[in-house]
Amino acid sequence: MRKYTRLLLIAIILQAGIYFYLDQVLLVPAADFSQHIITEGNKVAVDPQKVSTDHKYYAKIESTGVSFLTADNQSLKDIPLQTNDVVSYFTWVPNSHLALIGISNEASSSTTVTLKAINLDTNSSPVEPKISGLVKGSQIVNVVFSPRINVTYMMISNKTSSLVYRTDADNHLAKVLTAAPAMRIACLQSVDMLLYDNRKSGLVYSRTESGYLKVVSPKVGKYCLIGVDKSDNIYVGKLDKSGYIATVLKGTIKGDFKEYETLINPCPPDSATVNYEGILQVN
Repeated sequence: MRKYTRLLLIAIILQAGIYFYLDQVLLVPAADFSQHIITEGNKVAVDPQKVSTDHKYYAKIESTGVSFLTADNQSLKDIPLQTNDVVSYFTWVPNSHLALIGISNEASSSTTVTLKAINLDTNSSPVEPKISGLVKGSQIVNVVFSPRINVTYMMISNKTSSLVYRTDADNHLAKVLTAAPAMRIACLQSVDMLLYDNRKSGLVYSRTESGYLKVVSPKVGKYCLIGVDKSDNIYVGKLDKSGYIATVLKGTIKGDFKEYETLINPCPPDSATVNYEGILQVN
């Protein structure tokens, strides 16, 4: 009996020693390493929208200007802002180092907006589309660009309406659309075609260069535009009775839409986006 008791006591001591070793020796360094990663990650809080597709550059926007930096925080280029300039929009053209910056400048009775294009790979200075005499409070809120066609569409919004302007390789600037507030725009990559939604009608439309309008979304139910990917697949959200996206549909300009994803938690129209690679994101 004593021999059995001694063996049991030795086994308990050995087991306690093993637990102590695992807890204090092996697990603690791992916890410290994880904490180190988290701490390092929090040192640079960068908006993902300000980072280029390849993560090589990122932009920092301040009241005095826009600064472009490398991934290791080396200054690359500074774009100063003029008095009363405000940056209302910023995006990188996918798979490029071309940044598009929407700038508003308010005078006493009107607003001027400018779309500035900065290409970090070249020293070219493209003509900057500038629109003056707009209603006070007007801002560039969305820009879509087709590198293959070299056409840019920009949406300018104020408190009461939204305008869409088009500019091309010949720097011809024209207003192509006056639409209801709270809409979204996109463009195809292989052909000059604007896509937009109208939240009042609940439909998604296309507009060709010549001005031909067509309903793209299904005509039964209400929909909002989510976006277009690099292969010209179009994503629309089917809205429920509350005006939230319940189902995402995927199709083409031909209108052959099929159910792509059903959302467990319906979301507001502006919370769903799709990137250049066709990855759906819901914020």
